[in-house]
Amino acid sequence: MFYKVGTLLDINGMSGQVIGYIEYENPQDACKPWTEYRIKTEKGGECWLSCDEVYDEYSISWPANAVNGRIGPEWHKVDEGTQVVRSAGGDVDVDPGERASFVEYEDASEDCTLSVEIWSDGTEFSTGKYIEKSDIVETGYAKPPARKMLDPISTVILILLFGLPLCLGLIGTISDNLALHKRISSYMKGSSQYVYETSISGNQNQKATVYAYQSSATTNDVAEDIIRGVNGNTESVTQKDDMPDEEIAILTDKEYCLIYHPEDEEQKVYVQVSDRKYNYTSDNAPYRISSAGTSWYRSHYYSAGYSKDSSSYKSTPSAYSMYNGTTLHDIGNGYFDSYSSSIRQASISSRSSSSGGGK
Repeated sequence: MFYKVGTLLDINGMSGQVIGYIEYENPQDACKPWTEYRIKTEKGGECWLSCDEVYDEYSISWPANAVNGRIGPEWHKVDEGTQVVRSAGGDVDVDPGERASFVEYEDASEDCTLSVEIWSDGTEFSTGKYIEKSDIVETGYAKPPARKMLDPISTVILILLFGLPLCLGLIGTISDNLALHKRISSYMKGSSQYVYETSISGNQNQKATVYAYQSSATTNDVAEDIIRGVNGNTESVTQKDDMPDEEIAILTDKEYCLIYHPEDEEQKVYVQVSDRKYNYTSDNAPYRISSAGTSWYRSHYYSAGYSKDSSSYKSTPSAYSMYNGTTLHDIGNGYFDSYSSSIRQASISSRSSSSGGGK
């Protein structure tokens, strides 16, 4: 079984297209091969499909860089070794002969996976789940989208005017500056879809601002709009209980954003956005949210942002220094983190990382 680039697949009810593949081998396991397929899903996000026909093992995974080395007790190690690229094709950023160390974990149910890949240029994390071979159904073929290229005429003009070294530096600067509205608050202030509702004052002169979304929408719709608005510049995106239209928290390197329905008004969507220092110093409840929503909001911030912020604001008193509530283990949502990655790659005309889960 091999899926060429352009193949349309239905994977356990999710539609997608193969846009690249990597064939690996493990020298420590008689060089037995397996293949990772980079899949662009129908909703715009990306995932990786792993097919190991030697061991009859199949899984689907999503980037989970918010893990950032924090492997909780719910995971147990099941495999580790070295993966070497045999061949690759389509939109992937590896060459034959490249290698990485990998470690594979499973949860207690042995249904969910956590993968760690250590490449020469960094460490990558992904979470996923096992599926059956019968869950993968080939549904057709379509020409995959062409990779975006810099206009050749513009390139020649830049080289002639500024010289190659300066041109390359200028291209990098332009790409960086294309990521407009990197701050969620800036995007919302400039969008007619969001109307100011109220502000909540916190400690250390910090405040959170609450906006109402003006159209009929789910929390999922609003999360996708904000992710597009900041060109995918998110650190992690997590949805409560991984259920559609539940609360969603977006962490960026500077801000914390909560998307939710106000209590007793399920037809409305509110968005609270603040600098992360507001959350670090204050544990106020969001405006007009249920008690269960408040509890999840606090436990999510403590689990996803507090550790990093305690290093950034070490000389500032924190409202969470004595926190004794629940913690969350599943930080980052597969679909939304993948969607952010896709938007971010498109906005800077770059290609995604090479991994989709070790073996």
